[in-house]
Amino acid sequence: MAKEPVENTSEFDLGDFVAGKKFANFEHDFKGIVERIYEHSLLVNITEFDPEDTATVNEYNHRAVVRMSETKILIKTDNPAPRLNAEEAEEEEEAMPADLIEDEDDDEDEKEED
Repeated sequence: MAKEPVENTSEFDLGDFVAGKKFANFEHDFKGIVERIYEHSLLVNITEFDPEDTATVNEYNHRAVVRMSETKILIKTDNPAPRLNAEEAEEEEEAMPADLIEDEDDDEDEKEED
């Protein structure tokens, strides 16, 4: 059974234009658009980079996973994904019955035993 997506609680949104710091084979910092948001990192589609980094960018297929702590938002997206406020998040947690959560875990255990 697939896991439910984790709620985005970071300051980043899909479509944000960000600046990433150089790492690994990159000689210079780069800029790009957020494609995916992970727990502590972002998948960035690199759109602006120094010509010296062309080989590295091509090798990475114009994508890089960067730490959120080392990434700056240059331009926020005009169309951010909706987020739950604190009250809605609590209501959603309370609405899910505890026995339902346990049943899902039991089903996964049974599948692993087969």
